[in-house]
Amino acid sequence: MKKGFVKTENFKRLAEAQKLVERRGAREAGLVLVKGHYGIGKSELTERWAADSGWVFVRAKVTWTKRALLDELADKMGLSKVGRNQEVQARIIGKLAVDMVPMIIDEADFLVGSSASLLEVVRDITDLTGTMCFLVGMEQFPMKVARHGHIASRVAKVVELLPLSLADVKATVLAKCEVPLADEVLHELLGQANGRMRLVLNAIANIEQWAQANSWTKVELEHIKGRPLCTEFSGVQLGRRRGAAE
Repeated sequence: MKKGFVKTENFKRLAEAQKLVERRGAREAGLVLVKGHYGIGKSELTERWAADSGWVFVRAKVTWTKRALLDELADKMGLSKVGRNQEVQARIIGKLAVDMVPMIIDEADFLVGSSASLLEVVRDITDLTGTMCFLVGMEQFPMKVARHGHIASRVAKVVELLPLSLADVKATVLAKCEVPLADEVLHELLGQANGRMRLVLNAIANIEQWAQANSWTKVELEHIKGRPLCTEFSGVQLGRRRGAAE
């Protein structure tokens, strides 16, 4: 599979949100909530976006404490982690206030537990620096944030990332796949993957292996007819019979 970044419709949605928040009136309204179903490519998309833009990207973890959050942010920014929480946070705020580099925190559902203490750490940083922070979570993530009014009032935009379209699949295949695919194969690929980027990439890897093993110079629909292109973690194969039943 070829390396490359695919600018899907979801990428455009994020870029539009960035422009909107940059024009916001209230300085403290710097939070953008990004929600979406698992497997549609949220993590890969936002991490690559951050890398290409020179932004700070971290992935929240279930074990995170306030200190773990601050340490990881400081580490990403090349700052010292020595000292009390307030001292590390002050270094982060000082650097962001000068650089005005946005942050992206993936798996942000882990920031919302029985309290909003981790979100409050993020809120303090964005309030004092005016920088943007994209918080990326699952479909119900905005509802979790909404329970904490003092945090929700800082949300400038909620962005919903959607399953891939046929155009997205075509762009992904052109950027990633080592062997040409017929248009009919793209339709089948979209249907079996249910619009999820993770499954599309798995299917491309499978198709490439079959093409190499059978010396196919271009993959036609008859080559893959009746074959499951991708498999979910549950072990349920995603194929034409399942799609017909649904």
